[in-house]
Amino acid sequence: MSIFKNVCLLKAPQKIDIPYGLILSDITEVCYLAGMVKDDVDTITIPVDTYASNPVRDFERYLRRHPADMIGISSMTGAYTNALIYAEIAKRHNLYVVLGGYHPTALPGEVLQSRYIDAVIRGEGELTFKELVNNGPSKDIKGLSFKDNGNVIHNPDRDIIMDLDSIPQPLREIRPKRFGNKGADYLFDTVFTSRGCRIKCSFCSNDMVNKSWRHRSPENVIEELKMIHTTKKRKILKIWDANVLTDVDRMERIVDLMSENNLTNFKIWTESRTTDIIRAERIMQKMHDIGLRHVSLGIESPNMETLKRIRKGTNPQTCEKAIKILNDHKIKVQGYFIIGHLHETVEDIKRYPEYAKEVGLKQAVFMVMTPYPGTGIYGEYKKENAINSYNWNMYNNFGTVVAPNNIDLNTLKKMLAYCNGKFYGIDSSSRQRTILGTILEAVYRLINVAVIEKNDDRNSLGDLKNYMFEYLHALVGGEIKNARFRDTRLLKYLGRKVIFRFFHSNGNSVDFKFTLNGSSADLSITDSKKANGYRCISFYLDDILDFEEHTPLKRIVALASRYDIARANKIKKPVIFLKLATNRNFIATLFNLTTFLTKTIIRSLLQRSRI
Repeated sequence: MSIFKNVCLLKAPQKIDIPYGLILSDITEVCYLAGMVKDDVDTITIPVDTYASNPVRDFERYLRRHPADMIGISSMTGAYTNALIYAEIAKRHNLYVVLGGYHPTALPGEVLQSRYIDAVIRGEGELTFKELVNNGPSKDIKGLSFKDNGNVIHNPDRDIIMDLDSIPQPLREIRPKRFGNKGADYLFDTVFTSRGCRIKCSFCSNDMVNKSWRHRSPENVIEELKMIHTTKKRKILKIWDANVLTDVDRMERIVDLMSENNLTNFKIWTESRTTDIIRAERIMQKMHDIGLRHVSLGIESPNMETLKRIRKGTNPQTCEKAIKILNDHKIKVQGYFIIGHLHETVEDIKRYPEYAKEVGLKQAVFMVMTPYPGTGIYGEYKKENAINSYNWNMYNNFGTVVAPNNIDLNTLKKMLAYCNGKFYGIDSSSRQRTILGTILEAVYRLINVAVIEKNDDRNSLGDLKNYMFEYLHALVGGEIKNARFRDTRLLKYLGRKVIFRFFHSNGNSVDFKFTLNGSSADLSITDSKKANGYRCISFYLDDILDFEEHTPLKRIVALASRYDIARANKIKKPVIFLKLATNRNFIATLFNLTTFLTKTIIRSLLQRSRI
């Protein structure tokens, strides 16, 4: 019989998540731990959905009503503060608290300084967790750090698991209810067909836990896919290996087996290296046929010197070829970029969005260099005293915790907003089908800027508005002729000319200027001047921040998730909105949006004579 009989598991959420459904964790990692001990314990549960409106309260209530003697919490660095919140509650209920994941693996001694933490599992957790549950903490368990009579004991490291097929399939049945689904019925799901990576990028924490590349057999992967596949609804499946195309022949075998077993009702998203896409070109059509629709490429930088410094092992020339291959097979491409390396200048960073557009990307994610504990670059930057914050909440790929040698922190934050504005500016606006959609996208992206920067306690309200305005100012100079907006009648109603003006409280503003041109419209984005006969509708950054403040991020993420699933199942937008009409999150968000727009229109009418 096991020492611990009633075990809880959680994956701590990051302090912030960008409002985008696909970033949600479906907690597959902790389901692997559950699968390891399900036959050894009386109960194994994931007691709460950490994306619920008040998961901390829900967790407290659960522990009052259900016996438990251990909790295992998985934590990234950006989630560590939240992990401690759950650990404190668990300790109040006398649970044995063990942490695992990237952050505890990197800093086990620091983590064990918390009075709420009893043990840390370092590296891959399955075997160590099983031994801990069955035998209790001891010096015989490799990969375990734990407290013993006031002392901290660090046992020797555990070897990585070479035979991944020996690990039981993840126990998804215990996942809590989320967005109307639970257990194996989650409509977002994640599969890992391999672990580790052959490339040792200095900024990546994967090597710290998963180390060298190992793979599951194609047959073992298919066994798992059969457990989550359904013909009733098309699921969004993330194949989330560090390098899914390391062995192209193996991946081709998985794809062939998926096709033979009719496991094709997925919309698949994965990540890859540009060089791997080129090597795997011959199987891209097969991958599209089984549902691959989106690939995120780790491009990182257009600067060869930067790529060498971070030991990326790629070059800018491979990007264009990889993107063309994916586009030719109707697979959407998103590029990942990291700005703010120690040696970079402002001019270097300005090159990022230009390059992203030059290579043909329609989607890009611009992140800030984050030296995660345990990575090579963390040791390098710490030695140079380049890390300016150990507020772990900011370690989420967007927080500015390192200032380049030639750029101050404030400028770096502005450059992050600049990159997004320059890339998603006028070209993104031209893809919108309506004038209103163009303006609402601008509002949405301004909210994203605010969400990212609010996580930094050093930012004032004025700072937030400055970074939001930097995004807007990056759009200035953009121009579109003869855009086919579906709602050009709006321009006729408003007098054929209309300006949507975004105001900073310091008096600066940026105009989205629409002019009716026959059956189409012209759009230009300029620094504000007199309206000169244009009807003007004014948006204030203060009002946008107020809307963001009263619209919880979790609510937006929940709606984004439902929307992504609906689109994956080819449900048309009007039907999606009808389905959401009775959803509390949707109603509350719609109310806030209506209030925001009403305030904007009324203020514009009252101030019209002064413009």
